[in-house]
Amino acid sequence: MPLPAALLTDTCDVYRPCGAASPITTGVPCRLRPDLAAGTRAMATGPVGWTHALDFNPGADVRDGCTRTAGDCMVTYADGDEVRVPGGAGTTRYVVVWVETVGRGTAMQHQRAYLLRFEAAWPDP
Repeated sequence: MPLPAALLTDTCDVYRPCGAASPITTGVPCRLRPDLAAGTRAMATGPVGWTHALDFNPGADVRDGCTRTAGDCMVTYADGDEVRVPGGAGTTRYVVVWVETVGRGTAMQHQRAYLLRFEAAWPDP
């Protein structure tokens, strides 16, 4: 079941791989929020840190690039997809660090991507 539209106040475009010239998906409904404090704490204790979190509906194809070696519990970080929020050219770019399912089995089940700001789009003065 998708999240209520009122919660998904942004859209994003998904690029695969990070840095690709054109998006594989555009106009994905999402909600972007800053999450630097939690991402910094996570980086202090493990291999993955982030600056923002992005919530989106189940079924949207957004991927991280993390793997692990068989028999080892350590995660190897690699760049996942790139998302641009809001969707369109000239917007801030983020690399997907980790994707998880939130609220599994509930009416509010959705995906959350943890993002690292890749390139900011600053307004002209």
